[in-house]
Amino acid sequence: MNKPIVSDAGPLISFARAGYLDLLRRVIGHLWIPEAVHDEVVVKGAGKPAAADVEQGGWVASQPLANTSLADQLPTSLGKGEKEAIMLCQQLGACLLADDPVARREARARGIALISSLDILDEAKSRNLIFLAKPTLDHLIRSGFRLKRSLYEAKLREAGE
Repeated sequence: MNKPIVSDAGPLISFARAGYLDLLRRVIGHLWIPEAVHDEVVVKGAGKPAAADVEQGGWVASQPLANTSLADQLPTSLGKGEKEAIMLCQQLGACLLADDPVARREARARGIALISSLDILDEAKSRNLIFLAKPTLDHLIRSGFRLKRSLYEAKLREAGE
């Protein structure tokens, strides 16, 4: 993808819990996160998966919002990290990595390009970083990643698995 990518906390946490943070890094390359996501993953999530990787920086970089008050104008059904991630996408002209349907709907309404954790798996498979999507997806789900059964089945059909 030619645009920078901003993530909310969900995909970072999901990939880290499953032990796939390096897979995410290999597919994405560099990831931007707003300060609220940094706080959620590193401060509130101290000692949990993803905290150390995000804190070290490198491929994940925290970026402050130019105007934090704009995030307050987003729907209250969104968390602070999701709001800031959407606003940071607008600030950077970036694509949003998010799985939450409400955050995705709001981003889409604002003309922000979207990718999901499932898209990351598709890209990993197309680059031969994983052989099959199903075992990786099943492990993500066992690690706490939530996915509707119908979407799971559709994704596997699409992947030819």
